[in-house]
Amino acid sequence: MRRQQYKKTSNNRKTSMTPPESRDSTPTRSEHPKADEAEENDLKNIFIKMIEALKDDLRKPLKEMEEKTNKKLEEMKRSLKERKAKKKTIKQVKETVQDLKTEIETIKKTQTEEMLEIEKLEK
Repeated sequence: MRRQQYKKTSNNRKTSMTPPESRDSTPTRSEHPKADEAEENDLKNIFIKMIEALKDDLRKPLKEMEEKTNKKLEEMKRSLKERKAKKKTIKQVKETVQDLKTEIETIKKTQTEEMLEIEKLEK
């Protein structure tokens, strides 16, 4: 039985083998080198155009992001200016209120002093 199996595998090997000439052969170049150069140049140009298109596609979102960022930055600057102006106004109002409180206290003191003098005069 073993001999039969051996024969079968050896027969399989023989049929799957290819002649040495076809195994080692290299593809031949075209006989028209100018045609190959032109085709190569065309492929290079197409490739360059594809790269440029890709670069443009990548730049668009970056430009949009930059524009949005710049808009946000301007809004923040405006908001900061408004806050500073409000703080300044609030500070001025607080100073005015403090001045008025001081004036009121002065008036109250003056009134009480006058009331005491009036009482003294009445006695």
